[in-house]
Amino acid sequence: MLGYIILMILQMGGAWVLAPQIKRYLPSIPQFGGYNVEIFVWAVLFAVIVFVIGFIGSIVLKGVRTPGAGTLTVSLILALVFAALTFVPPVTQAVTQIVPRLEVLLWPLIGAVIGYFLKR
Repeated sequence: MLGYIILMILQMGGAWVLAPQIKRYLPSIPQFGGYNVEIFVWAVLFAVIVFVIGFIGSIVLKGVRTPGAGTLTVSLILALVFAALTFVPPVTQAVTQIVPRLEVLLWPLIGAVIGYFLKR
C-alpha cells in the first residue's frame, strides 16, 4: 500500500513537472469555437507520463504491479473525459465551490492518475 501511495505522488509530481517540458516541442493548437482544445493535448501527455512513471515505479518499488496496455487505455480515457468536463460550466462551477483554487490543467492529470489506479 505504501508503494502505491509513493507511486501516486511520483506520478502526479513527475507529470506536472515533465509535461510542460515536453509540450514546448509540440505545436500549439488554436482555439476551436472559442474553446481551448489544447487541454486534450495536455490530457494525452499526462496519461502517457503517468503510465511511464508507473512502469518505472513498478520496477523500482516493491509490491507495485507492472501496468499493461489496459492501464494506459483507461488512464488515457479518463484523462480525456476529465479534460472534456472543463468545457461544462455547471461541473466546473460545482468543483470550484468545493475546491476554489483548483487549476483547470489539473483536471486531466487527476483523471490520468485515477484511471491508472482504476485498472488494477
